[in-house]
Amino acid sequence: MKKKPNAHPWIVRALLGVTGLASLLMTGALHGEEYYDKYDLTPNKAYVDMGVQPMAYPLAFISSTMQRDRTLRADLKALGLVLRPFNFRKGNDMVHLMGDGKLEFAFLGDMPTVNTLVRTPTAIAGLGKRNFSSVVSRNFAQMDSLRGKRIGYSAGSSSHLVLLRGLKAAHMLESDVTLVAMEPSQMPDALENGTIDAFSAWEPTPSISIARNSKNRAIYRGMSTDWVVVSKEFTDQQPKAALFLVASYARAINWMRIANANVERAGGWVLGDGESFTAQPRSLSLSKAVEIARKDLLEVPGAPAVPAKVDGVAPLTREFEFLQQQGRIPAGVDADRIAQAFAYTGLKQVQADPKKYRLFVYDYDQ
Repeated sequence: MKKKPNAHPWIVRALLGVTGLASLLMTGALHGEEYYDKYDLTPNKAYVDMGVQPMAYPLAFISSTMQRDRTLRADLKALGLVLRPFNFRKGNDMVHLMGDGKLEFAFLGDMPTVNTLVRTPTAIAGLGKRNFSSVVSRNFAQMDSLRGKRIGYSAGSSSHLVLLRGLKAAHMLESDVTLVAMEPSQMPDALENGTIDAFSAWEPTPSISIARNSKNRAIYRGMSTDWVVVSKEFTDQQPKAALFLVASYARAINWMRIANANVERAGGWVLGDGESFTAQPRSLSLSKAVEIARKDLLEVPGAPAVPAKVDGVAPLTREFEFLQQQGRIPAGVDADRIAQAFAYTGLKQVQADPKKYRLFVYDYDQ
């Protein structure tokens, strides 16, 4: 990989095969291989492998900042560990890689979080965002106008659930529209060229589409969340390291919140990391990216936190029920898995001792 002037060597190493695969990021696999099959995730107790989504906002603001956290690197080094970030297009690509000594730490949307915790013991460390997924269209201003139309969606995602809620609110069934499965990154182009009449997606895809064409608009929105998750196996075997990671998550939010210059600096890292991953020019301005981070993370009351309720109900319960109804979770799996994941007290532990975990002491790469 050709290194940019300010590239960081551990990030370059962690891409592990992304160079030369840029075309796959939009089109999928080559000769039956997925892009992440090139990643070296062989279990190795010397590494802490972290799954990140450079194109998911505001999650990427946390993960890009953590990758540049000198305090975290020093804490892990004292335990004989090295942090390795791995880039993913979407959370569902990480689900089968969590646990078993592969990914120890990850940033996931609500649906991939549920899919992960029903598959392998998982601890939820904190909230990554709380915002809206949106149904975006140009020629249609209301959901009921989409009857018989083609709608882009990501199957089994939070935006899929939001789409179904929107259809229900408009007294429509899923069968009343034609659903077109596609990657979120493909949706703005598909809407522009008429392949689809609307799409349902999480940020920044709606903002990218609306910024591209003033006629595009969000015609329905629904609440969605992202989460910071840790392998339960890792919290059991490396409890100190897990707490250092959780502290870095909290520290990143604290740092971005105290000054506009900090969140803009993080935004520059995010946009740069996204360009490196996709080999495509940034599709969103720094100011818009920062606006998303502020609205969906930094202005969320109490963040960093593990909220007891989201939109009036216990977090992830609606998503669990939706995935079960869709047949994506075996009927016999008990919803207690959610409570078990939320039983992890790592964030409470580090917040109870901010001096020890240096939650308000900041040392980031330039």
